[in-house]
Amino acid sequence: MTTLNYNRLMALKPTVYCTVTNTLGQSFDLVEHPIKGDEYTVIIMYHEEKLAVDSEFWDTEDMESNSDYMPVYMYGEMHLAYELDPKDLV
Repeated sequence: MTTLNYNRLMALKPTVYCTVTNTLGQSFDLVEHPIKGDEYTVIIMYHEEKLAVDSEFWDTEDMESNSDYMPVYMYGEMHLAYELDPKDLV
């Protein structure tokens, strides 16, 4: 996942598609790119760490409902749940 400029994105007030919470209780906003709109993949915003990353997904469905693609912030980086050892997610 590519890291994006959090402050610049927040200044442009991106549209929030939805907010998801993972099994660790971390909450993420899944947002639309404020300039490119739906011509850009969904952006994951983690406000607690002032982090924005390109999810590489075109819709939010795969990242909802505690799926394997649920975002997880761990080890100082954004990951998808399937990239981590399940015992780290408990």
